[in-house]
Formats: sequence, structure tokens, C-alpha cells
Amino acid sequence: MSSNKKVNLKKVILSAAIILLTLAGVLVYALSWQGDTKDIEAVADSFKPLDGWQEAEREVVTPKIICLMGSCPEVYKSWKYKKSVDYDDIKKFAGYDELLDVDDRCKNNNLNVCEFSGKRNGYQYRIHVSRRDNVTNVGLNVRKGGFVDNVN
Repeated sequence: MSSNKKVNLKKVILSAAIILLTLAGVLVYALSWQGDTKDIEAVADSFKPLDGWQEAEREVVTPKIICLMGSCPEVYKSWKYKKSVDYDDIKKFAGYDELLDVDDRCKNNNLNVCEFSGKRNGYQYRIHVSRRDNVTNVGLNVRKGGFVDNVN
């Protein structure tokens, strides 16, 4: 009778080990899986920089099963420009999308510090403009959600 209990105990231990290894494999897969960024990169690339803008940075955060900060997928691009940028430049850059202005002063003069948000092809975007040391920086963030919900 005791040898029968040993066999059953061995089966239980073996079954538990198989279950734990399977769960560990699923966890490793879930944490390492990265999705496709083709769609979000296409949206980011649909914004055309104006003449003279020099790309300074590009970062792509791939979609994952577990997005701890909630910002994936996301694309960030930035450009530098030696001249000032105005509201018409941003409208042209955004393809004349409906923009939500963070500050109405951003419509009137050269832009020193302004942000604009909008939606395109199911993604939300934010455009940051800042001017410092005679250089204008234009940044573009595109993500699935989290920026603005009141732009059509």
C-alpha cells in the first residue's frame, strides 16, 4: 500500500512540475511578445515635415501584451528648425486636421511653447512646439489613446 502512495506522490509531483513549467513558458512568452508597429508608424510618417526641418529623434514603442504605463504602442518623432514656426505651419504639418489648441495664443504669433492634439486613423497624436536658443523643436507623439477624447 505504501508503494502505491509513493507512485501517486510521484505522479502529483511530476504533474505539478509540468504545470509550473507550462505556466513559466506562457509567462515568458507573454512578457516578451511584441506586436506589429506598421499601422502606427504609417500614421506618424503621414505627418510631413516642412522644408528645412531636420529630423532629430525617432523612437518606436512596440505593442506588448502587458503595457505597464499604458503608452504602447507609441511613436515619437522630433525635428529641429532654425526659424520660427507659426500656427499655419503646424496646420500644414498636420495635414489640416482639426486640432485642439491647448492655448488660444498659439494661433496668433510665432510659437514659442505650444501643444496641439488631434486624431488620425484611429490614433491620437500630440504636437509639441518649443523655441529656445534660436532653434525651434517640433515633437510628435502618436499613440492609441490617452491624449484627447474630445476631437472628432
